[in-house]
Amino acid sequence: MTKRAGTHLKRRHAELLVALDDERHLGRAAERMHMSQPAASKALAQLEEQVGYALFERGTQGSHPTHAGMVMVRHARYSLGAADRVAAELQAAEERGASLLRLGTLPSAAPRLAPQLVAHLMPQVERLEIKLVEGALNELLEKLARDELDIVLGRLASRMLPPDCDVIRLYEEPIVAVARPDHPLAGRDTLETGELARWPWVLPLEDTLMRERLEEAFLRAGVRAPASSLQSNSLLATLALLARHDWLAALPRAIARYCERQGGVAILPLRLEANFGDIGAVINRNSAGAPAVQAALAWLRGQAADGSQPAR
Repeated sequence: MTKRAGTHLKRRHAELLVALDDERHLGRAAERMHMSQPAASKALAQLEEQVGYALFERGTQGSHPTHAGMVMVRHARYSLGAADRVAAELQAAEERGASLLRLGTLPSAAPRLAPQLVAHLMPQVERLEIKLVEGALNELLEKLARDELDIVLGRLASRMLPPDCDVIRLYEEPIVAVARPDHPLAGRDTLETGELARWPWVLPLEDTLMRERLEEAFLRAGVRAPASSLQSNSLLATLALLARHDWLAALPRAIARYCERQGGVAILPLRLEANFGDIGAVINRNSAGAPAVQAALAWLRGQAADGSQPAR
């Protein structure tokens, strides 16, 4: 093949690359594209000839992207995200004269930071339309890298940040211990770390930051970290288990305070000396010029400059 650089990627080719990467099977990708398998195979061959590289290796175990294919898939996802952003903004402008903000939030930012930002923006930006998506950090950052989100709110993890983004750090989020409101420890004025270790726990999953920070807090206190056969990364399941049993759990303070206000848990009177990490915003540079994004950035930067945390 003759190798070429900077080849323009048509939308249909971009969609085929993404479908192949998702399905890892030409037949299923063709079905998803509403094409026959021979037509999909021909389109892929044409694209490979156009760019001058083999993009997928086809075999009995399915189709897998080559190194060149991974580059093209990444470009395809980005170009489709950018095109969808333009289409959504044009539709909003045409139909409602609206300004669009695509906001991703981790659970750690959902109870406090995200609502504060939305509450500030709604009266400030005329005919503002917000698409609010909650998800895991890696999922939201992938959407940001594909230009499907403008801003992601939550815990900042430098190792996972995509290129072409900016970061605004706002505050550190402590970890607190919680139990159901009528738990025997909930009525105490003070607690020692060792007392917590004697109760059963719903622990964070192994190899997660929450689990690591919780275990470090117990070690610093000279206490063996609690052991449990029950681990969970589901907030709703954890809250449901606490409501039925005299178990303990660890949560980021913003989530714990929100749940406490709803009557679901009690925050135990003990400083664990553990932090969930820096909470802030990751901004897609390609979206920074949009009016709604500019308004969001102005508020976020004001919060960072003040050194203050959003209201509880």
